Amino acid sequence: MPWYVFALADRVPRVSAVRGFTSAVTFRPAAELYAAVERRRDVPPPEMNSLQRHQRLVERLAARVPAILPVRFGTLLTADELEESIEARREDIAEALDLVRDRRQMTWRLRGSPERRSAREASVPFDAISGAEYLRRAAHPTSLSLPPGLRRVRTALGPLAAAERESSPRQTMAPALYHLVDRALVGRYVAAAEPIRARYAQLTLSGPWAPYAFAPEPF
Repeated sequence: MPWYVFALADRVPRVSAVRGFTSAVTFRPAAELYAAVERRRDVPPPEMNSLQRHQRLVERLAARVPAILPVRFGTLLTADELEESIEARREDIAEALDLVRDRRQMTWRLRGSPERRSAREASVPFDAISGAEYLRRAAHPTSLSLPPGLRRVRTALGPLAAAERESSPRQTMAPALYHLVDRALVGRYVAAAEPIRARYAQLTLSGPWAPYAFAPEPF
């Protein structure tokens, strides 16, 4: 039976990290790191709260390991395929783990106009998009001309970030700016963000999250 992959981590967390959530999750050593996996015959349907479950587990693990790389929703691999996929991107994964170690993601979004979002999305808080929705809909980071509010975020808060990513919007996804922030600086970052949030009502800030926007795509 294949393995459903949630994330890659630099170490195995204590058992309490997953206790009470699911007894099926295990950690397979692979190429000097660990994959958080569970046995599944097929990919769970997104409509059955599987995206939210995926996100909740990743976030729980992210709070308990120094470095984690979320794996996109729906990744189902045999043991051999898992080993081969990690081995093929070993250097990229190692670099990404170094980048995200002891850091969390802060997500800024520019609210889209109602006519550009589906009825379902219009009822979903933008905070929710930073986790489960990102796993389903996020495009590859690309260069874009940032709106004024996000340019202000970059100028004011960029010095507090270890790394930055942009996301170009699809029709149903608002423009976003992602900052990777040291865990110890998250409080300072949030405090420094308050004047920007007060000035630009159309901007939303969520986090801290696992580093979804900073994970390579090894599979």
